[in-house]
Amino acid sequence: MMRVVRAIALVFVAAAFVGFAVLVKGSAEPSVERVVARYAGSLKAIGAAVRLPINQGPSQPQDALPRLATVKENVQTAELIARDFEQQLATKSSGCIFAKAAGDTIEKEISPAAAATKNSLDALLSATRDRLSNLTKENAALGWVGWRDSREQEIQQALLLAHDIAITQANADLAFTRLRIKTTALNKVAVTC
Repeated sequence: MMRVVRAIALVFVAAAFVGFAVLVKGSAEPSVERVVARYAGSLKAIGAAVRLPINQGPSQPQDALPRLATVKENVQTAELIARDFEQQLATKSSGCIFAKAAGDTIEKEISPAAAATKNSLDALLSATRDRLSNLTKENAALGWVGWRDSREQEIQQALLLAHDIAITQANADLAFTRLRIKTTALNKVAVTC
């Protein structure tokens, strides 16, 4: 009889621990509305980014690098949001709740964010190509006179920067396309819930 009472007591204690763990885990996760608001805020911030003019002088590649890094972070944010949408739709039992909360809210923020990202990358690429053209003309006109090595180094830096910008443009196109596709999927799920 004592063993039965101990077994029942252990079951109750175990159930209490499991219940507490579920309660703690449930309170640790942010609400769906909070997650959607965070995603919408991130996309809104990307869309509201102000493009600053890019220096055309010798420090142009160094000035462009922090701006390119910021754009890369924005592209990564869009990619992470799209990836989380996939997980929400695939694994959560509350996928309908997420789909209803996220679809339209996120959809209206994608186009401005994608446009701001494209404009920033276009401006960076245009400034880099202009600088590269000027350096190439200067190099051809001066030949071996002057600091040819430093001009050639600047040309190489500008070429590498242009290549990096072009890769970032392709990644941005993919990330925002993926985000649009996932948002469309969310809207379709929301209709069927």
